[in-house]
Amino acid sequence: MSVNRYRSQRIELFLNRFNPDSQTKILDVGGSSEIWLDTGLNRNVTLLNLTKPKKRDLDLGFQCVQADALNMKEIQDQAYDIAFSNSVIEHVGGYSEQKKLADEIRRVGKSYWIQTPNRYFPIEPHLMFPYAQFLPSIAERWVALYWPYSSYRRWGVEKKRTIQFLDKTLLLTEGELRTLFPNSTIYKEKIAGITKSLIAWKKGE
Repeated sequence: MSVNRYRSQRIELFLNRFNPDSQTKILDVGGSSEIWLDTGLNRNVTLLNLTKPKKRDLDLGFQCVQADALNMKEIQDQAYDIAFSNSVIEHVGGYSEQKKLADEIRRVGKSYWIQTPNRYFPIEPHLMFPYAQFLPSIAERWVALYWPYSSYRRWGVEKKRTIQFLDKTLLLTEGELRTLFPNSTIYKEKIAGITKSLIAWKKGE
C-alpha cells in the first residue's frame, strides 16, 4: 500500500473520530496542506512550521504560523479545538525534545491527534531498510547515504542535511507514546498484522 493511501485512510479515520465542522479550529503542527486538500477544511486549519509560509498554502485558504513547535509561546492555552500532527514528533530530537512537543500540543489543543511510526516495525520508514533504527550510528548513516531505497538518497538530500535529519530522528515505542500522552487512546495502524504506526488521540469534553 502506498504512503498516500495510508495518509488518506488516516485522515478519514481522523474525520470519523472528531467530525470537525466549519467552526472547528485545527492546528497542524509541522504539517503541510496536502493532507487536507480533499477535506474541505482548508480555512479551518492553521499550519505551524519553522519555515516561512508557502504562498500556495496561503492562496488555498490556510492560515500559516512560523514558530517553534517545542515552544509555541505565540499560542494561548486551549486556543485550538484540535492539535494535529502527522509524522513529526519523531523528528524533533531526543526524548526531552519530544516531551516538550507533547506538552505543548496538550497545552494548545482541547483535543489532539498525534501519529508517529512504530519503532518496532521491521522496516525503518525513512531508510526502507530492515531494523535500521537499531543499527550503530555509523551503519545507519551508511544506509541513509548509500542504500538505494533510502528516502534521503531518493529525494536527493545532500549528505550534511541527511546526517542532521538522522541525528534528530528518534522513533517511539507504544509505551513511550503513552507516557508522552498519558490520557490518550492509542490506535495501532497495521500492515500484515504488524503495527506500522501509532496514533495517540484524545477528544476533549
